Amino acid sequence: MEKSHFLYIAGLIILSIIAAYVLILLPHGEAIPILESNFYLFGLALNSTILLWTIGGYLLIRWIKTNRNNPSLFIWSISFLVYSLTFVGHIFRALELPFANENSTPLNFFLWRWVMPCFAAGILYGILNILTDNKKLQRIPSVSVLVLGFLWLILGLFVIPSANQIETTMYLFLHTIWIPVCFSMAYIFIFYGYKAKELGPKLIGLGFFLLMVSYLGWAPWHFDDVIYLYFIWYFIFLLSLVPILLGFIVMTYEEKHK
Repeated sequence: MEKSHFLYIAGLIILSIIAAYVLILLPHGEAIPILESNFYLFGLALNSTILLWTIGGYLLIRWIKTNRNNPSLFIWSISFLVYSLTFVGHIFRALELPFANENSTPLNFFLWRWVMPCFAAGILYGILNILTDNKKLQRIPSVSVLVLGFLWLILGLFVIPSANQIETTMYLFLHTIWIPVCFSMAYIFIFYGYKAKELGPKLIGLGFFLLMVSYLGWAPWHFDDVIYLYFIWYFIFLLSLVPILLGFIVMTYEEKHK
């Protein structure tokens, strides 16, 4: 027997011990009081973080394996990894750590949400870097998204008088920058996939479309009396990351077999 099968045999033995323990003692798990009311936020945030890290890590590996010839892979990788900080914050918030409650003060919101303009600008720059060699056409829209995104955050949170600065900021940012960028990414990838007759870009486009839809659902359903529906939109956001990851993986194989 090959030595490599030792891990398989050891795994079966460990699983058998666990099965015997469960069947004989029928253990009752210990409660984690801090998660009794926050388990939904913790679970969704944890899965979102893992998927964003997986997408970012996969793109970074692809960039390295392709001799760093495609800067878009690197830009997208960093964009997804940076974006994950928001969901790391949600994990900490579910654990009731005060510094992670983004809704407690405008400053806290800014500290956990500044990554969103960076993500929007990064994914846009990555696709423009592929579509055109014109440096101005690559940089001007991307820098504009970045600057306007931070401008909305600063004005909405700290300058414009409002009964709810955080809510006003999110409305401004989502409907003038985030949602149009996601729709543009969805359209470009789906159109490219249609023209190239490839599945990978279509999956990525579908993912960005679902991502856009999930944020469209934020506005009417983030209020306390309907917050349970907000978590359904959160689940759709989580679901949107799956076709994006699968799309990048499929694109790798399609490129190899061209």
